Amino acid sequence: MIINKFLQIFSDEYITSKSINKLLEFTKKTLPSDGTDNIFIGCVLIMFDIGFTGPASCHEYLSSIVQSGKQKIGNTNLLYFYVNRINTNKMVSKYLKNINQDSNFEKHIDLVIEYLEQFSFDFSAKIKSTYDKKTKEQDNK
Repeated sequence: MIINKFLQIFSDEYITSKSINKLLEFTKKTLPSDGTDNIFIGCVLIMFDIGFTGPASCHEYLSSIVQSGKQKIGNTNLLYFYVNRINTNKMVSKYLKNINQDSNFEKHIDLVIEYLEQFSFDFSAKIKSTYDKKTKEQDNK
């Protein structure tokens, strides 16, 4: 997946120089600068901090981290809990510290999820889509 290659490039830069310039450039070109960008950057940084098993799994790790922004235990958002109670990275805090005050947080999370879903491959869904097309074509004959 192409997103995995980009994430690996960003990871290499982060590990070698503690810089996120390539991540910032990519995000600026890819996602809206309305808070959606901060969610993406913050979640990528979390992924770098907690580690991942290599380029083939970057997308899955990142998707899981972003999805935590939609999950709650009681009234506590899991991503917010991580940022404020577990996180020790100042860069993560810089991009995600005010997510609990973002009135459009759900919209921003959904946009990042939607973006990441473009890189997912669901074999069953692909087959079902093909089946539906073929069935429709036969019905129209």
